[in-house]
Amino acid sequence: MKNTNNIIKKNLIGALAFVLIMISGCSLDEDTYSIYTPETFYANEKQVLSSMSGIYRNFTNLARMGVEYRSMELSGDQVVVHGKIQGWWQNSSFEGLMEHTWDENHSYIRGSYDFFFKVVGQTNALIVSLESSGLDIVEQPIAELRALRAYAYFYLMDFFGNVPVFTEAKVDPLNLPEQNTRQEVFEFVVSELMAAAEVLPAKAETPSEYYGRVTKEAAYALLATVYLNAEVYTGTAQNDKAIEYADKVINSGSYTLLDDYFANFSADNANNEEFIFGGVYTPDISGGLGHPLVQKVLPGIQGGLFGLPYTPQNGFATRPSVYNMYEDGDIRKDMFLYYGPLTDPRNGDTIYVERVVPDHNSILYVPGQSAEGPVTYDIIPATGIRLQPMNAGIKWIKWGIDPNTQGGNAGNDIAYIRYADILLIKAEALTRKGNSGAALPLINQVRERSNAAPLTSVNLEDVFDERSRELAFEMHRRRDLIRFDKFNDAWEFKAESEPFRKLFPIPRTAIDANPKLQQNPGY
Repeated sequence: MKNTNNIIKKNLIGALAFVLIMISGCSLDEDTYSIYTPETFYANEKQVLSSMSGIYRNFTNLARMGVEYRSMELSGDQVVVHGKIQGWWQNSSFEGLMEHTWDENHSYIRGSYDFFFKVVGQTNALIVSLESSGLDIVEQPIAELRALRAYAYFYLMDFFGNVPVFTEAKVDPLNLPEQNTRQEVFEFVVSELMAAAEVLPAKAETPSEYYGRVTKEAAYALLATVYLNAEVYTGTAQNDKAIEYADKVINSGSYTLLDDYFANFSADNANNEEFIFGGVYTPDISGGLGHPLVQKVLPGIQGGLFGLPYTPQNGFATRPSVYNMYEDGDIRKDMFLYYGPLTDPRNGDTIYVERVVPDHNSILYVPGQSAEGPVTYDIIPATGIRLQPMNAGIKWIKWGIDPNTQGGNAGNDIAYIRYADILLIKAEALTRKGNSGAALPLINQVRERSNAAPLTSVNLEDVFDERSRELAFEMHRRRDLIRFDKFNDAWEFKAESEPFRKLFPIPRTAIDANPKLQQNPGY
């Protein structure tokens, strides 16, 4: 998080000013992506890396609790937003995702589509520009860009299914991109990641300042993820391939489970040995991005709750079924702020307020200054997703409190793929192949790290449950629910939903901009 020698992190603003063209947008007559041309801009490696930094920076928006995170997590069964009595956090965009009633005009789904195609547009333009530069140092940067573009297409395939695969620097408004099948997108993602992996450096070959950029193992890890979900995407399981690429990561020897589970999520978690690829957050650098994964979760209490320089926004919470997944003694259970008096996770002290205000933020009690109180701030059960008291709903602090938070923006880095996920991917693929005996020690590696009792046997439901516990709130849940055919089930605050909901609709704005696009069934 704090390695200021890293070019990617130093140049978070990005040196290129892209005029982006969304395949889903309306400005298809634009044809300029950059104010620079290869002939006038790229002169050395530093300038090449500086041009890439904007794409890495934009990709970190994935986990900042914006539209992409909301589309992934609120449509699953772990993250919930309880709309408040006075109207805060209560709107149809949240409710539509949580109740599976979205349509082709849903703003967060549209924003997700636009975001991932923005990454595609940026990488396309920069790849073409680098290829035209004449420099002999662009092979690896191009491989990084191809991997990032494949990552964006992975999410487009996962969210929307049939989308255009487009690699040109410009969109011709008179010849708009054709829509590819999900199978074709799958094949493109796999081929791009394989090609990139041939060029990308292994983690063991990279200096510490390379941290945050795509490595060979990061490409392998995403390939393992793609192959694990191949049956969803193509109708044909490819568990052998998932195992093969998980093994490439495991056998690299570059990663391990950290001794302390929560060290993955602490404020000083940079360059840790479980982090394979993810977002690097630097709110302490001018123009750098932080994330609000604590700000948007904690109860709304004014006055410096937990020593924070802001009033938490009291938005995102979780369901009782999530808390109940964990056995007593499992240290992962410590991430929850459960029913009863709120305590400070730093020291266990009980939090006192002047009074609990069900329809507004409460105020911390300050001895000798407060005119009211002290009373405990009790977290109570929520009864739905609408018109809830301010203190209703179970909270979670998975990412530790950053003492250097800039406003509401924290600097904990966020892994999109970490080593525990790779172990669980291999365990699941083995179990699906009928080799649960080989899967068992992998599951137990993950469990024992968190002081959970080792299992004596394992089946697919055990694998699902362990992924549920280990990877909670880390943007895997929607995909896992779909793969295990549980996405349309009923859960707290949601009735059973239709099978077609496993795909989001192509946004109406995209179809209006490109008549070659066909809507997904059911919408």
